[in-house]
Amino acid sequence: MRDSITRVLLVLFATALVVSAVANRLSKPNGMTTQASTNADPNPLLANWEGPYGGVPPFDRVQIALFKPALESAMMENLLEVEKIANDSAAPTFENTIVAMERAGQTLDRVTTIYGVWGSTMAGPEFQAVQREMAPKLAAFSDKIIQNEALFKRIEAIYNSPNKKKLNAEQQRLVWLDYTNFVRSGAKLNTADKARLSQINQQLAGLFTKFSQNVLAEEDGQFIALKTEADLAGLPQSVRDAAAAAATTKKQEGWLISNTRSSVDPFLTYSDRRDLREKVWRMFIMRGDNGDEHDNNSTITQILQLRAERARLLGFPTHAHWRLENSMAKTPERAMELMLEECMRKSPTCRPSSTKRARRSKSNRGTIVTMPSVCGKQNTIWTRMK
Repeated sequence: MRDSITRVLLVLFATALVVSAVANRLSKPNGMTTQASTNADPNPLLANWEGPYGGVPPFDRVQIALFKPALESAMMENLLEVEKIANDSAAPTFENTIVAMERAGQTLDRVTTIYGVWGSTMAGPEFQAVQREMAPKLAAFSDKIIQNEALFKRIEAIYNSPNKKKLNAEQQRLVWLDYTNFVRSGAKLNTADKARLSQINQQLAGLFTKFSQNVLAEEDGQFIALKTEADLAGLPQSVRDAAAAAATTKKQEGWLISNTRSSVDPFLTYSDRRDLREKVWRMFIMRGDNGDEHDNNSTITQILQLRAERARLLGFPTHAHWRLENSMAKTPERAMELMLEECMRKSPTCRPSSTKRARRSKSNRGTIVTMPSVCGKQNTIWTRMK
């Protein structure tokens, strides 16, 4: 069920080709990416990948309208595969359960790989509508597998079997991962709690999608225009060229700094204009916090409430405790201790008490807060102007 290293490397390579492939399709007559395939044509997203390197994703044949039926078909196929594993009459073994699960869902792996690449590079309004519809469905699908009692009983039997010691280290690790992930995802809950957990997961999936799309809207729609050479003071030619290209794309005069990290970070690094650095920095950190249609404050509140409820349902005091339980640190408290221990080894000025101190000073534009970081360096930030 997990992608192999080869498949991951392939996707990284193929992602670089997606824009050119899509551009090639759009340049052809009737090459709209929103057209659905005819009934006579199979959905190319469901097909095996062909070509070198174990097969190449069919980016040139992607149509936005094909994602929903492909995802739904692949999920149904995966659920049937899982049912077959769960209802196997043979006693559970590493091969007929754990390995079988690893091999299941290959069609869904292919579809979600393309779906993920498209979401990272071509997430226009029509694709975003698909994301909003499919996010809760994908969450519900995952819960159907986790909450399959017959399947979990087989995994649990292998996990508790004395024969587990006969497996090699990698195999034992895989058994541990499957068992732990199922338990952490609610496999041991009662029926009512499982139902509520699935509702929470579906709500969270929708909220995460909404949050991301709100941020993307403000990254795409907001920018700072630079109108004179004086506005470019300190910027190397590469940053100037990028700002000019961004202005051309937005059909603006001069140069502009887009509201994205790749545009903001170089400007904050090199610009000699402190006033413009503040302006650009404020634009960037205020994404989703402008009180408009893309404001994320209520969305964040809902996410925090649902995460807290889910953590309690799963037996953890907070979401952070749940998130770190299967990690090296195990608890949020231990994670903080590890960070402080590491920073004190690297910097003699770092002390736990330093994280509680802040120096404030006034300027003619607002309040400047200087916060000592956990590694002894001072981080100066602009707070909101009074």
